Amino acid sequence: MNTFFQETTLLALSLLARTIPMMVAGVIAAELILAFNATERLSRYSRPLTVWSNLHHECGISFMMAFISPKAANAMLAKYHRDGTITRREMVIAALMNSFPNVMMHWRYLLPVYVPLLGLIGLIYFAILVVVGIIKTMIVMVAGRWMLPAPHDTENKRRGPVPRPTWKDGVHTALKASAASLRHILIISVPTILIVAVFINLGFFDLVADQMQGIGSWFPVPTPGFAIIAAQFGSFIASASVASTLLAAGTLSPQEIIITLLVGNILTSVTRAIRWYGTSYAAIFGPRNGALIQGLSTGLRVVVMIGVVALLSLIW
Repeated sequence: MNTFFQETTLLALSLLARTIPMMVAGVIAAELILAFNATERLSRYSRPLTVWSNLHHECGISFMMAFISPKAANAMLAKYHRDGTITRREMVIAALMNSFPNVMMHWRYLLPVYVPLLGLIGLIYFAILVVVGIIKTMIVMVAGRWMLPAPHDTENKRRGPVPRPTWKDGVHTALKASAASLRHILIISVPTILIVAVFINLGFFDLVADQMQGIGSWFPVPTPGFAIIAAQFGSFIASASVASTLLAAGTLSPQEIIITLLVGNILTSVTRAIRWYGTSYAAIFGPRNGALIQGLSTGLRVVVMIGVVALLSLIW
């Protein structure tokens, strides 16, 4: 019992250390942007996306932040919603769009592994993941344009110059406002992360992973490919290593490797979603909104991925 308690405590502290700082940074960044009247300048780059999707330009700032830190970006959205700047529906649409920058930035982790081990196949696999992200984002944008009312013209037009506060006053205002926002977030996020740590140590996620591996038989995966999928539940590095070995031995063709990796990505996305729900979405948006956003994001991505796998299976 003592060992379980100690391991859970250490895991919870580790999760808190990886999650809370990014959330704090996101809230403070949002308040600094507001305090120094920088919303228009920062949102101009994503303006075509937000305007077409009927989103407020504040959502564009969050989208740009997602290229740096998805958790910080989502913390900004939660803050905007809590302040009444955006509606709940806008927050959900914007949070779904924020997943695309996260996919794009995965090149930092995936390409240094997949390209050396799989060469061109690794590049093609990553390119397919990016295409899936683009398709998903386009669907979300269409949903936003259809479901959200168009903002008033005055909200999408550039405002006249607004006096900027001094550096000292701006920082003071931002930190004061951040403290109030962070209280609401931490009250939800800390207990949620503690619960997730308990579930991890109880082996709940391992049980889910075992169940998901069995579903792999529903997909067009050759028998040797299940070794790749099993490794994928451990880490993408392990799956790439197994795939490289099977490719070099001629056991699987390049096309079969790509389809197997995609199927493994579909299956592992469910377990990843459950893990991320507690440490990311529920901790930032609250249990109800977090479950909605996580469910929509994962479900939409899985549907698109299944469509891609089906198409590739027909072509190849």
